[in-house]
Amino acid sequence: MSIKLNELVDSLIETAPPAELKHVSLSLSALTPSSIDDNIEKYAQEHAVIVGDTIVSKYNKDPQSSKYIDYVNKKLFNVDWAAGRVIDVEPYVPGVSYPAVYEDLVLKLTAYGEDYYPSTYAFTIIPSGDNDDGLRVIIIGQRANHDNFYTGQWKSNYVISDLSASGEINLDIHYFEDGNVRLKFTEEISGAGVDVSSALKIVNFINDQENLVIIKIVDQFNALNQQSFKNLRRLLPVTRSKINWGSAIGNYRLGSDVVNKK
Repeated sequence: MSIKLNELVDSLIETAPPAELKHVSLSLSALTPSSIDDNIEKYAQEHAVIVGDTIVSKYNKDPQSSKYIDYVNKKLFNVDWAAGRVIDVEPYVPGVSYPAVYEDLVLKLTAYGEDYYPSTYAFTIIPSGDNDDGLRVIIIGQRANHDNFYTGQWKSNYVISDLSASGEINLDIHYFEDGNVRLKFTEEISGAGVDVSSALKIVNFINDQENLVIIKIVDQFNALNQQSFKNLRRLLPVTRSKINWGSAIGNYRLGSDVVNKK
């Protein structure tokens, strides 16, 4: 693949809505002479994506091989990027120590997903390393309905350590019936001095932060609808006379064009 074509493919994959990555990759594969698996893997490592029922990212890449680590289920796996599925799964003992809260946190995050994520849901918990109680928690929720022209993804990425928690929440929604409307939202999370000493407290912190983000998004939509969009509307046309939207609409130039199908 030439350098310019490779850059173009990277750009198209980079800007693809997460829940449409498979469809975009299939279209690109039909147009390019070479495999685009490396391009898709690069995107997955940088942004974290759902593959099957697990998450692939640069944080759970096995440094000793081309595979990825499922720390929750203690497995090593590879990915068929063209098909978008997990392959070559094998048992694995990660070479890092697990914090005492790990198993309980897995159970509570599973329940959390069942309570708050109505569609596709996946999470992973990545230990920081030996003699370290730090954790990285990645949560992804997706809803994709291509038949009705919309997809959406919520992704949370938290770093939990001692008495602090930080991270980022990303929302990406795409509506594409007769056009394209896309919402991308990012919120930085910081919780210095918070108590995250147990699995319950970690999940409560996550729940509180995600609820605050939802409220913020709703407030922004309300402001957009009640202020920005409202100010764009012309209350009266240039003639200063209200338009009769009834049977007389054909008397106006636009209505006449529509009626006569011009």
